[in-house]
Amino acid sequence: MNILRRVAQLVLDISKIQAEAVVKMYARFGLYRRLYIVCGFPEGTASRLEERLLALGHEGVTEQHEILCRLVRGDIGGAQLVEELAQWFSGYMESCQAAVMDELHAAA
Repeated sequence: MNILRRVAQLVLDISKIQAEAVVKMYARFGLYRRLYIVCGFPEGTASRLEERLLALGHEGVTEQHEILCRLVRGDIGGAQLVEELAQWFSGYMESCQAAVMDELHAAA
């Protein structure tokens, strides 16, 4: 069983590295900034919003990884995993919404 947990942890760690690389790639290409500009945001607002949402993305990757690691370690069960991920996602969406609203109010 210990070997299976180590393999599962390795898979989680690799997945975290991949997710962090995707967030870094979005930042390097300015993907979010370009999208916000196309949607009508001013350049400065789009840049600030991109920076804030990418920071939230980095934090989100770390938080998800920790929740899943707790499952692998046996600290939580499947039902609690689903509950914690749902709570995390709800909080993440609220944080993203708050960042967008702050920038919209600042731009107005």
